[in-house]
Amino acid sequence: MNTSSYLNIKIMKTTEPKQNRIKNNNMYRLTFLFTVLISLTATASINKGCDILNNSLNSELHKFGKTIFVNAEDSASIIVDVNDVEVIEIEEEVVINFDTKTYLPQDFNALKGMYNLDWSLIEVIEHEEEVELGFDTSKYLPKNFNALKGKHDLDWSAIELIEIEEDVDLGFDTQKYLPQGFNAHQGEHI
Repeated sequence: MNTSSYLNIKIMKTTEPKQNRIKNNNMYRLTFLFTVLISLTATASINKGCDILNNSLNSELHKFGKTIFVNAEDSASIIVDVNDVEVIEIEEEVVINFDTKTYLPQDFNALKGMYNLDWSLIEVIEHEEEVELGFDTSKYLPKNFNALKGKHDLDWSAIELIEIEEDVDLGFDTQKYLPQGFNAHQGEHI
């Protein structure tokens, strides 16, 4: 074999694997590039979806905060009526991990004295406020109208009151749930 043919063979052998390595390298680079591109696209779409959700939540939170916490200096803000606010009470069962009776005095009765209140000693004070409607009501009433006419003309002794007693069926025997000797009318003035 002469030297020139040896060089040609040697050159062919070395250039072919080098081109394969370059093709493989380019393929790896292209695969890596597409993987990065797909990952960035997916991340961008997820972030966009989250941003839309966060923006709508933030806007609702902003509206709610603006409605509830009205700045006194902001005269253009909306005043919310207390009756329009819905209050939701969450009733949770309270679990006490000890016996409360051990901390109470002997023969403790939480209802003791509950019915000993003398209502005749309590003075009820009614605060009457004059209601201003903003217009003259006499224009809408008949002539010589008197709202108190006949107030004391009613003879209550002439009116006969009739009580209709109806038996109510609860669907169970209530005597099982009452103490022995229970009398619902005990202490009534007959």
